[in-house]
Amino acid sequence: MVPDEDEQLLFDNKSVILDGIFGCSTPLQIEASICFARYLSHVGINLANYPVFLRMLETNNKWVVDALIGKREPHLLFSSIRPNNYLVRKAFLLLSFWHPGEIYSKLLQAVMGIIECSFFDPDDGQRIYRLRVSDLNNIGKFLDESRDQFDDNNAVVLNVLDRITQLGKYEDNERKRTLAKHAFDIRLAYFDNRKKCADIIPQLLMVRLDRETREVQPSDSFVSFLGTED
Repeated sequence: MVPDEDEQLLFDNKSVILDGIFGCSTPLQIEASICFARYLSHVGINLANYPVFLRMLETNNKWVVDALIGKREPHLLFSSIRPNNYLVRKAFLLLSFWHPGEIYSKLLQAVMGIIECSFFDPDDGQRIYRLRVSDLNNIGKFLDESRDQFDDNNAVVLNVLDRITQLGKYEDNERKRTLAKHAFDIRLAYFDNRKKCADIIPQLLMVRLDRETREVQPSDSFVSFLGTED
């Protein structure tokens, strides 16, 4: 059997190709990632390629994420994909990667959109993915107490927590009640002027970091080129 030349070519150049698609450590890699993200966005998300969308989001690079999401509403990016354990588990893993202030706003909204959809009925969501208190902390840590509840990021985080407060509402399940109460307590700490989210969530998770100073950007000439295409 004659080997497929294209597959062999991809295999032989795997590291170069992966650096060009997912690498974000140099301006040149960023530019290649942006181009691939724009192509992927044009193709559209489906059951076959949604893990690649997740991997592109994992770059947490503003330029790449913007190219991937395009003109879509970020929190609806994965709305056409039926929730499954891999998708939800990956969403919580992504939340655990970064501190508040580090994660790009559109990326946060896209990830929260996955969780919000999955836990629209919280008991159904719990059957897909077994929630932990640490997961709720990784949601709540992104509440910005200096902004109001109508801030895009705060709104989606509060909506997710509100859904989870209904977990186990119609059954006698102590574990679910504990999770529902913890979600309620995080929301209450945000709305109550006498409390702080750090009273409920471990303070280490609440440390805010600045992402802007560390983000690799494309060259000015590439940015100008993108401007001529838009």
